[in-house]
Amino acid sequence: MSNQTAVSIVGEFVAERRYDDLSDLAITRARQVTLDFIGTMLGGYQTELGALAADYAAQILPGDDATIVGDGRRSTVEGAAWANATMGKFLGMDDSHRTAGHVASQLAPVALTLGAYLGLSGEQYILALAVGYDVMDMVHSAVDSWQRERGLDHKSQAGTLGSAATAAKALGLSAEKTTHALALAMDMACGTEQYVWDAGSCDTKDLLAGYGARNGIHAAKMAEFGFRGPPGALDGEYGYFHAFGPGYDPAFLKALDGEALARTGFKPHAGCRHVHSCVDATQDLLKSGAPDLDAITAIEVDTYLEAITPAFRVNYEPKAVGQAGFSLPVTVSVILTRGNWFREDIETYDDPEQKRLRQLVKVGLDEKIQAGHPLTNGCEVRVTTADGALYKGRVEYAKGEPENMLTDAEFEDKFRYLVGEMLPPEQIAKILDRCSLLEHLPHIGELVQLTVPQPEMALK
Repeated sequence: MSNQTAVSIVGEFVAERRYDDLSDLAITRARQVTLDFIGTMLGGYQTELGALAADYAAQILPGDDATIVGDGRRSTVEGAAWANATMGKFLGMDDSHRTAGHVASQLAPVALTLGAYLGLSGEQYILALAVGYDVMDMVHSAVDSWQRERGLDHKSQAGTLGSAATAAKALGLSAEKTTHALALAMDMACGTEQYVWDAGSCDTKDLLAGYGARNGIHAAKMAEFGFRGPPGALDGEYGYFHAFGPGYDPAFLKALDGEALARTGFKPHAGCRHVHSCVDATQDLLKSGAPDLDAITAIEVDTYLEAITPAFRVNYEPKAVGQAGFSLPVTVSVILTRGNWFREDIETYDDPEQKRLRQLVKVGLDEKIQAGHPLTNGCEVRVTTADGALYKGRVEYAKGEPENMLTDAEFEDKFRYLVGEMLPPEQIAKILDRCSLLEHLPHIGELVQLTVPQPEMALK
């Protein structure tokens, strides 16, 4: 192994990984990720951008290889995966991994789309999903802080490499061809977070997830066809870790432990994951009794550094809902007035009462939570009223983290909320059932077809 390049070591890991290597927890998380992301795709499909993505894939990327989720029209494998990823990202309720970021929005569309096209079993689908998590976690955890400072976006950066691993595994590529798929994907990595500053004027936050999914499949198919990528794709002088990170360190590969999927978390709320512990802490505060909003004189929010920097995370005057979903002052004011943090709640960010309350917010660093980050991502919220009363709420882990996981009932409630009335009740019940038995499915395509409305079920 000492004579191998970093990308060949990763390629060998992906190619040699077997279903029996997966832990029970990883398999459980695969079921949850699949149900959760099908829900976010179906919810996203019902939005203007989701419909636009479906139309683009069907009209501009026509084909008969793959199904556009929620829509039923067909496209190329790359086109369908791109549209499915884009619509699945739009509502901002996809999973959130503490060291890999948002992973499902790139990998689940790849595994579902290729799985249906290739006739993969549930076990094969889960394995392809799992290795993508491993690769994306290894890559992103090494470059996260460096890329964050420079404004690079992980979904189409590390996400492209993770998607290539998932696609290569789904296609059954050899270690050599998997290595080339990863190396080719390195040169397809792209994307910045300028969309945060230009929120409301662009669609790229969600399109980047589509780029990651599409480019990963494209890289794997090119490798299968015979194209080669650079051996130094990860550790070379101009390789990924030097071009898009702090430089290569062999210790990076130690993160490739096969358990990344088991460590993923989920988002019970909309908006940026870094505001979710504020949502939870404020909801915890309200459990003991809601303060009189007119009597509030001060609001303090203390959390970890990544949740309060850069400046757009403490934005008192967001210009669009896309900016509001990242802002802690907006978050606490919305929860105090509405109690929840779904997209329809965030869209009320400019109501007069919320505008008044967020001017009272002071954001600070909680040293204890910061000391444990990224393993802890908690928050404390304190509200003071004119009579001197203090209301306090605190969480050490955002809801949906492995230490504070959603229950089966909460996963189902979220799924039903996202789907709404788009699917007949019997069809929703079948999706819930198939996801609970995911590893036993003979053909993952059965699950994909259930995402398309079937009116005959509503008549039964």
